[in-house]
Amino acid sequence: MNKINLWILATLIIIFGFQNNASAVSCKDLNTKAKINKFMNKSNQSSPLLQKNISVTLILDACEGKQCKSKSKRAAQKETLRILKLDNKRRIYAEKGPNSPSCVIQRGGRRFVCSSCGVVSNENCRSFSSDGSSVFPGTNIDTEDFTLAASAENEMKCSKLKNPKFFKIETLIKNESAENEQTYDKVLSFYDKKKGVPIMMNFYADKVLRKVYRFFPKYYVKVDGQWFSTVMRVRTTLGKEKKFIFETLTNVDKKNEKLKLYLNISDDPELKNVPPESLFSTD
Repeated sequence: MNKINLWILATLIIIFGFQNNASAVSCKDLNTKAKINKFMNKSNQSSPLLQKNISVTLILDACEGKQCKSKSKRAAQKETLRILKLDNKRRIYAEKGPNSPSCVIQRGGRRFVCSSCGVVSNENCRSFSSDGSSVFPGTNIDTEDFTLAASAENEMKCSKLKNPKFFKIETLIKNESAENEQTYDKVLSFYDKKKGVPIMMNFYADKVLRKVYRFFPKYYVKVDGQWFSTVMRVRTTLGKEKKFIFETLTNVDKKNEKLKLYLNISDDPELKNVPPESLFSTD
């Protein structure tokens, strides 16, 4: 390799090295409540379930109690879900599994359960009033947990960890009024410095660990320049992560080794030339 090529190589290493370092996050950058709040809301977007416009297919494995120890029972309950989100509209279609071929559609304050669905069709739909909660049906996943942890009303503090690759944010939940139920009072969230994404979120009530969201660094992938978690485990716990009473495992499905995750509904090959609004129709 001649001197010119060595110089070019060295320059590229320096440029991309600086770019990678510039994207890293640490507690030095998160020295105010406003900065922490902004960071947490941004990092939450690494979950496909929190995107406003997305088409993603998940393999979902949920279990409760003793069922979690039985591989055969868990396998029988496993589902393939196609999830579409467009602004305040959401469609969850059970493509495979015990609830197939039904789907659940939410439009604003109304929720529709349709007993016969396809990739682009919704039939035999019944309407129910929605309580406004964003609980993910049939699991212990609740996207409101992320909203609660990142609320600007909370007290937040960033701390270093022994492992220099990660840092921790402690969130103290502001007490709710007597009219509302207070589920958690503290959240400990752990983040990957380089990617700026969560690897674990622990939710506490009265000093007892109640729920753990765990994300796995090696299963983060970049889509259109943004990091996304493709594997997530959620446990409802009794004080310890290994002592759980409900568990949900999710992973993004693949087709021909390509993730079935599209940041725009229209980019999904199976939904091309399909008007997005028609996917949420229940007439």
